[in-house]
Amino acid sequence: MKRLEDIDRLSALDLDRIASDESIKVPVTLKRDIAVTARALEMASKEEEEIVEEKRSATHTRYRKILKMISYPAAAVAVITIGMGLSFQDSVSSPKDTFDDPRMAYVQMEQVFGFISEKMNAGMDIANAAEPVLEKTINALK
Repeated sequence: MKRLEDIDRLSALDLDRIASDESIKVPVTLKRDIAVTARALEMASKEEEEIVEEKRSATHTRYRKILKMISYPAAAVAVITIGMGLSFQDSVSSPKDTFDDPRMAYVQMEQVFGFISEKMNAGMDIANAAEPVLEKTINALK
Protein backbone atom coordinates (compact mmCIF):
# COMPACT_ATOMS: atom_id res chain seq x y z
CA MET A 1 0.00 0.00 0.00
CA LYS A 2 1.28 3.45 -0.88
CA ARG A 3 1.74 6.21 1.61
CA LEU A 4 -0.16 9.46 1.31
CA GLU A 5 3.00 11.40 0.50
CA ASP A 6 3.71 9.05 -2.42
CA ILE A 7 0.22 9.49 -3.82
CA ASP A 8 0.49 13.29 -3.54
CA ARG A 9 3.64 13.23 -5.68
CA LEU A 10 2.02 11.30 -8.54
CA SER A 11 0.93 13.20 -11.63
CA ALA A 12 -2.53 13.01 -13.16
CA LEU A 13 -1.24 10.68 -15.91
CA ASP A 14 0.29 8.32 -13.34
CA LEU A 15 -2.96 8.26 -11.37
CA ASP A 16 -4.95 7.55 -14.57
CA ARG A 17 -2.54 4.72 -15.52
CA ILE A 18 -2.83 3.17 -12.07
CA ALA A 19 -6.63 3.46 -12.16
CA SER A 20 -6.86 1.71 -15.52
CA ASP A 21 -4.47 -1.07 -14.47
CA GLU A 22 -6.33 -4.35 -15.06
CA SER A 23 -3.92 -6.37 -12.97
CA ILE A 24 -5.38 -4.94 -9.78
CA LYS A 25 -8.31 -7.12 -8.79
CA VAL A 26 -11.44 -5.11 -7.92
CA PRO A 27 -14.17 -7.03 -6.10
CA VAL A 28 -17.25 -7.61 -8.21
CA THR A 29 -19.53 -6.34 -5.45
CA LEU A 30 -17.62 -3.05 -5.01
CA LYS A 31 -20.11 -1.01 -7.03
CA ARG A 32 -23.04 -2.48 -5.08
CA ASP A 33 -21.23 -1.94 -1.74
CA ILE A 34 -20.56 1.70 -2.61
CA ALA A 35 -24.21 2.24 -3.56
CA VAL A 36 -25.40 0.58 -0.33
CA THR A 37 -23.01 2.72 1.73
CA ALA A 38 -24.15 5.88 -0.05
CA ARG A 39 -27.82 5.00 0.59
CA ALA A 40 -27.05 4.25 4.25
CA LEU A 41 -25.30 7.60 4.63
CA GLU A 42 -28.22 9.37 2.98
CA MET A 43 -30.74 7.63 5.26
CA ALA A 44 -28.63 8.39 8.33
CA SER A 45 -28.46 12.02 7.30
CA LYS A 46 -32.25 12.20 6.84
CA GLU A 47 -32.79 10.44 10.17
CA GLU A 48 -30.43 12.87 11.89
CA GLU A 49 -32.32 15.81 10.36
CA GLU A 50 -35.62 14.33 11.59
CA ILE A 51 -34.22 13.87 15.12
CA VAL A 52 -32.97 17.46 15.17
CA GLU A 53 -36.36 18.71 13.96
CA GLU A 54 -38.17 16.60 16.59
CA LYS A 55 -35.92 18.03 19.33
CA ARG A 56 -36.51 21.56 18.04
CA SER A 57 -40.27 20.97 17.94
CA ALA A 58 -40.26 19.43 21.44
CA THR A 59 -38.28 22.37 22.79
CA HIS A 60 -40.67 24.81 21.12
CA THR A 61 -43.66 22.94 22.59
CA ARG A 62 -42.04 22.90 26.04
CA TYR A 63 -41.43 26.65 25.88
CA ARG A 64 -45.04 27.26 24.88
CA LYS A 65 -46.28 25.17 27.82
CA ILE A 66 -44.03 27.08 30.21
CA LEU A 67 -45.20 30.38 28.72
CA LYS A 68 -48.83 29.36 29.22
CA MET A 69 -48.11 28.25 32.78
CA ILE A 70 -46.60 31.65 33.55
CA SER A 71 -48.80 33.97 31.52
CA TYR A 72 -52.20 32.84 32.82
CA PRO A 73 -51.35 33.31 36.52
CA ALA A 74 -49.58 36.58 35.70
CA ALA A 75 -52.69 37.85 33.90
CA ALA A 76 -54.86 36.80 36.85
CA VAL A 77 -52.57 38.61 39.29
CA ALA A 78 -52.64 41.72 37.09
CA VAL A 79 -56.45 41.71 36.93
CA ILE A 80 -56.72 41.22 40.71
CA THR A 81 -54.17 43.98 41.36
CA ILE A 82 -55.96 46.41 39.06
CA GLY A 83 -59.30 45.56 40.67
CA MET A 84 -57.91 46.09 44.17
CA GLY A 85 -56.28 49.34 43.09
CA LEU A 86 -59.53 50.66 41.66
CA SER A 87 -61.50 49.71 44.76
CA PHE A 88 -58.83 51.27 47.00
CA GLN A 89 -58.86 54.43 44.91
CA ASP A 90 -62.61 54.74 45.42
CA SER A 91 -62.25 54.41 49.20
CA VAL A 92 -59.39 56.95 49.38
CA SER A 93 -60.77 59.98 47.70
CA SER A 94 -59.61 63.55 48.15
CA PRO A 95 -58.93 64.60 51.76
CA LYS A 96 -61.74 66.26 53.66
CA ASP A 97 -61.38 69.34 55.80
CA THR A 98 -61.05 68.45 59.47
CA PHE A 99 -62.10 71.86 60.74
CA ASP A 100 -65.17 73.81 59.83
CA ASP A 101 -63.91 76.90 61.64
CA PRO A 102 -60.66 78.40 60.22
CA ARG A 103 -59.74 79.82 63.67
CA MET A 104 -59.79 76.33 65.18
CA ALA A 105 -57.52 75.11 62.37
CA TYR A 106 -55.13 78.01 63.06
CA VAL A 107 -55.03 77.20 66.80
CA GLN A 108 -54.34 73.55 66.05
CA MET A 109 -51.56 74.50 63.63
CA GLU A 110 -49.94 76.78 66.22
CA GLN A 111 -49.96 73.90 68.70
CA VAL A 112 -48.30 71.56 66.18
CA PHE A 113 -45.64 74.12 65.26
CA GLY A 114 -44.99 74.75 68.99
CA PHE A 115 -44.53 71.02 69.54
CA ILE A 116 -42.11 70.80 66.59
CA SER A 117 -40.22 73.85 67.87
CA GLU A 118 -39.79 72.30 71.33
CA LYS A 119 -38.38 69.10 69.84
CA MET A 120 -36.03 71.01 67.55
CA ASN A 121 -34.80 73.18 70.47
CA ALA A 122 -34.03 70.05 72.51
CA GLY A 123 -32.08 68.64 69.57
CA MET A 124 -30.17 71.88 69.10
CA ASP A 125 -29.22 71.93 72.81
CA ILE A 126 -27.76 68.41 72.46
CA ALA A 127 -25.88 69.40 69.29
CA ASN A 128 -24.51 72.59 70.91
CA ALA A 129 -23.31 70.60 73.94
CA ALA A 130 -21.52 68.12 71.65
CA GLU A 131 -19.82 70.82 69.56
CA PRO A 132 -16.87 71.53 71.92
CA VAL A 133 -16.13 67.80 72.24
CA LEU A 134 -16.22 67.47 68.48
CA GLU A 135 -13.85 70.43 68.01
CA LYS A 136 -11.37 68.94 70.52
CA THR A 137 -11.48 65.64 68.66
CA ILE A 138 -10.89 67.34 65.29
CA ASN A 139 -7.96 69.36 66.69
CA ALA A 140 -6.43 66.22 68.22
CA LEU A 141 -6.62 64.43 64.85
CA LYS A 142 -4.88 67.31 63.02
